[in-house]
Amino acid sequence: MKFEVKDMSCGGCASAITQAITQEDAAASVAIDVAGKIVEVESTASPERLMAAIEAAGFHPTVLAA
Repeated sequence: MKFEVKDMSCGGCASAITQAITQEDAAASVAIDVAGKIVEVESTASPERLMAAIEAAGFHPTVLAA
């Protein structure tokens, strides 16, 4: 699934988002394009749970694709 995270602006943001997602699902695969503000995740967790994890890290994700 893909998320757009418009307030992600640096590698530190990407690290925080990756950590939040892997805390929700340790087996998740996370690919982040900071310049494009895209987070792509392969996970068994629901998009809602992953969005909540990203939000808890202080960001505002939008689902692009499941």
